[in-house]
Amino acid sequence: MNSQKEYQSRKYSFGANSVFITLVVISILGLVNFLGKQYPKKFDLTRNRIHTLSDQTLKLMKGLSEPVEATFFGDLGSRERNRPIFDNYKKASGQFKLEWVDPNKEPTRTKAAGIRKMDTLVLTHKGKTAKLEEISEEKITNELIKLAKDTKPTVCAVTGHGEIPFSDASGGGFSTAKKGLEDQSYVVKEIVLPQETKIPADCSAVVMLGSVKALFPAEVKMLSDYLDEGGRLLVGLETSPGTDDQTAELTELLARYGVTAKKGLIIDPVSKMLGVDASVPIFATFNKETALGKDFSSQCFFPFSRPIDPAAPAPEGFKIDWVARSTPKSFAETDLAGLAKGMAQFNEGADLKGPLNGVLAVNGKKKDSKAPHETRLVVFSSSQFANNQFSRFGGNLDLFLNSVSWALEDESMISIRAKEEDPGKIELTQNQGVAIFWLCVVLIPLAIAVLGIVIWVRRKKL
Repeated sequence: MNSQKEYQSRKYSFGANSVFITLVVISILGLVNFLGKQYPKKFDLTRNRIHTLSDQTLKLMKGLSEPVEATFFGDLGSRERNRPIFDNYKKASGQFKLEWVDPNKEPTRTKAAGIRKMDTLVLTHKGKTAKLEEISEEKITNELIKLAKDTKPTVCAVTGHGEIPFSDASGGGFSTAKKGLEDQSYVVKEIVLPQETKIPADCSAVVMLGSVKALFPAEVKMLSDYLDEGGRLLVGLETSPGTDDQTAELTELLARYGVTAKKGLIIDPVSKMLGVDASVPIFATFNKETALGKDFSSQCFFPFSRPIDPAAPAPEGFKIDWVARSTPKSFAETDLAGLAKGMAQFNEGADLKGPLNGVLAVNGKKKDSKAPHETRLVVFSSSQFANNQFSRFGGNLDLFLNSVSWALEDESMISIRAKEEDPGKIELTQNQGVAIFWLCVVLIPLAIAVLGIVIWVRRKKL
């Protein structure tokens, strides 16, 4: 009888304990659910963080002074498919107002809005309207930039001195950079200096990338007058081993504003570790005290770079900042004739030791200048870093576009832009491929086989 009572008591005790544990688990789950609702947190594990708004988009959304009316025309399926990106925009700014419209339920409104296909987004801002039939962060942000701008600055690309036109879509052309500028609501046009008497008045900034021929005295004066009057100029230098430098007039012009372009080609042994030629130095150190470098972290690749240094002291009225520098292991090979024959090694006393400057930014005014605003000049040690072949690597394109925005004093556009999803292709060097072969095909199977034999032998002895 006592054992039966003891059994009943134990059963009730276990039952009460189970109920208590169940209630505790439910309470914990409820608390976690409540906290998750009140303090939502997402983790983006994609390589390019494609589900997280870029720095450029966040800057744009936080800077909105007027509301953006967004109307999405799509059925329930497309609505749920695109909800995450719209939720990101709404979370970034309370100025982003979104309305869902189902074309199947509201055909009259859909027709009145001129909607011709499902999944169309209509954006209205500052009295202007844009339609997007393809939904992505890049598309939405680019349209918002265009709607937010009251005017479209004009970027004039100089041609006629061996520069490859911005419209050129080949590997050496700059059509990718041109598209990036146009996405920021800049107008890009090409000018030929010998055909002008002065820099056109509609040029908000002038870009010279890859000049390999001499400037006429009239062209030098034209550019000098432009800078003295508060002009904005971006110059990408060109270096070719084994050939004479024909750009002395351009480097002399830059020297007037405190930029010294030195002889030599920057060589970086670190590049070889990444499977890149040593003539493509890596610039991974950025000046955090400058607008261009403070938030920049992506390494850049500058093929065929020549060293550039700020003058000391700087010209009166001007401030010169370095923006990007190469790795400490880099050096500038000054024997270009030997370099053309494939010989490159650091010679103490003759070559320049790294880190070396790859980007310099100059701003200020000359004494007694009556210019409406300060002069801004950006000099790159390479012109090819921004071409179609290399602009897709690292932060090259972002650095170029940010430099144009800084020169135009459009610093709200200085940011890291959205990255597109890619297939995640893995590229291995020959040594890495051999190492993986030996590890996966030889060593691991061999170790498993040896372990199996050892276990079989030991069991047989038992």
